[in-house]
Amino acid sequence: MSIAGKWIALLPLAWIALLPIARIAAAEPDVMQRIRQLPSPGRAQSLGADLLKESRAPAAAAATAWQTGDPTVRQHARTVLNEMEEAALDPLLKANAKLDPDEQVWRMTMVVETIGDLRKSAAVMLDRQLTNKQPAPLPSMPGAEERDPSRRVCDEAYILMSRLTVTDPDSEPFLLRMRRFSRMPVPARDAEIQRARKSTAWRGLLNRQSAVGR
Repeated sequence: MSIAGKWIALLPLAWIALLPIARIAAAEPDVMQRIRQLPSPGRAQSLGADLLKESRAPAAAAATAWQTGDPTVRQHARTVLNEMEEAALDPLLKANAKLDPDEQVWRMTMVVETIGDLRKSAAVMLDRQLTNKQPAPLPSMPGAEERDPSRRVCDEAYILMSRLTVTDPDSEPFLLRMRRFSRMPVPARDAEIQRARKSTAWRGLLNRQSAVGR
């Protein structure tokens, strides 16, 4: 392929890379208007599904170029998908399994590293709320015979941070431990939150470094 031909082939990828920035600026007022005009909660669900589909289209197009283009286009498509970060997860997870070993390893690495980055972002958000002592609504538990003591935002953040770091957040021992925490007096809960914030697992997640050259 000539140099001019390669540049022409790469033009759609350049457009895809810039599209999220342009869409954010253009879509915000449009989405806000569409939400204001919703007639019912049912339509809100439908709008959410439509917006999800629309948001995934650019990454899906880049993934198609990555899987079917010539070597130069595929390399540039990989760069585009890398810069799209979590937006690239869906098409990468659905990508054709019959990939070259190099492409397969890159896809696996990209997915796992992106999920790791999301976990770190979630940890940073939760860590900021571990000092928020505003009251939180009690969870609705139909049929419960007793109510836990009043809970705060920091208590909910602790439970969620624990789910983020434990191996099996649905196991009975973990659920019992969270139940015991919820019933602790406030000073004991505060002490447990501070202990957890200093734990090796939590500090490691907060200080996680992204892999270079994904």
